[in-house]
Amino acid sequence: MPFEDELGKVLQNTGGTFAADHRALVAGGLTRGRRRVARRRAGIVVGSTLAVALIATGGAYLSGGERADESAATPGPAQDYGHFAITAEEIGGILENAMNRSGIAVMKPDVDSLGSTDAARPATASIVFDTSFGEEKVTLSVRRADPSDAGVKKLLVCPDKKGSPYEECTNQPGDRAVKGYTEAGKAAGIKKWAVTTVSPNGYVIETSTQNVQVAGSVPPQGHNPRMNPGKLRHLAMFVDGSLTPGGEPNAFGTVVPGSEAEPGDMLPILKYLLPQRLKVSSEGASGAEGHVVVSDGSGAETYVDATRWAAVTMVDAKVLPDGTKISARSRPGSQPGVIELQVGVNRVNGLSMIFRAYNAPTPKSAKRGAAPLITLEELKAIALSRTWLTAR
Repeated sequence: MPFEDELGKVLQNTGGTFAADHRALVAGGLTRGRRRVARRRAGIVVGSTLAVALIATGGAYLSGGERADESAATPGPAQDYGHFAITAEEIGGILENAMNRSGIAVMKPDVDSLGSTDAARPATASIVFDTSFGEEKVTLSVRRADPSDAGVKKLLVCPDKKGSPYEECTNQPGDRAVKGYTEAGKAAGIKKWAVTTVSPNGYVIETSTQNVQVAGSVPPQGHNPRMNPGKLRHLAMFVDGSLTPGGEPNAFGTVVPGSEAEPGDMLPILKYLLPQRLKVSSEGASGAEGHVVVSDGSGAETYVDATRWAAVTMVDAKVLPDGTKISARSRPGSQPGVIELQVGVNRVNGLSMIFRAYNAPTPKSAKRGAAPLITLEELKAIALSRTWLTAR
C-alpha cells in the first residue's frame, strides 16, 4: 500500500479513538496567565493529510528524499459539514498567530475580523501592516464545505489562460488541495497573490495578499508582497491546524497573539493527540520537549516524547506532496527487549520535530511490555498532525 494511502487509513482509524474531552486538557496547559480562549466542546485535529500545491515562488520541496506516492489518501468517515462556530476574536487571533509563524513579524497590526455561525458564510479576517515600502494587506476567509463537492473542486482548477485575469496559476495534480496564482494589478503597480486550499477536514481556506497602499497618498512601489505564495500556503496550513473536523477552533491556534511560549507548551499538544485507549500515568516537559508515560491498565507501559530538533538530513525520508519530509523506523533500544519507535519530521516552514516511543517507562528502563503500546503508524499520524504548526 502506498505510504500516503497507508497513513490516511491510520488517520481515519486513529481519529475515532481520540477523546472528546481533551479541551479541558488543552485549556489547562495553555491558559496559565493568559486569556481563556477555549469555550466550546472541540473535536480532535488528528493531523490532516492536506496535500498542498508547491508553488514555485515558495521553494517548498526539500531535497534528498524520495517522493511519496501522490494518490489520494483514504477518505475519512462521513462528516457533518453543516456546523461552523467561530468568533471574530478567534479568527482574528488565528490569522495574527499564523502570520507570526509564517515568518512575517507584524508590529501593531490593524486587524479586522468577522466570525460566523453559518457553515455557508465565511469567517473572515484581514491584517494591514507596515513594511519598509509601505502598507501591505493580508486576508483570510474560511468556510465549511464538503471536499468532494463538485463546486468546491472547481475552486482548485485554474481557468483557461485565454481571458484569465491571472498571470500565473498552478494547481496540484488530482485537485488535492490548492490552487495558487499570482495577479499583477493594472493600476499603480498593485500586485496580488492568493492561494485557495480545501482541507479534508471540511474547510475552504482562502488566503491572499497585496502590496496596496491602504492608507495615505503614496502609491505602491512595485515591490512584491512580503507574503509570497509559499508563505500563504504556510498560513493556510496553520489555519487548518487551528480548526477541528467538528467545525470549531481549537485552543492551540487561538492563544493570545504575541504571547510567549512557556516551558512545556509541547506537552498539551502531545496529550491532545494521543489515542483515547492510552491512559497517561505520568508526564513531564522542559523547554521544547514534552513526554508522557502511558499504560493499558494491564501492567504494560510506554514512554512517548515529542521534541523540537535541529534539522538534519534524513537519507531514508519520504517527501509528501506538501513538502513535509518524514522518516520513520523501529530499532532495538538500549535495554534487552526494548523497542524504540522513531519518527522525524521536517516541515517546509522550518519546523523540525522528532517523536519517540519505547515499551518502557523511560528510554533507559527495562522493558514493560512486549512492544510499545502505540504503533509506528499511529506515531506517524501524531507527528504529521498540523496542530504542531501552532506550537510556539
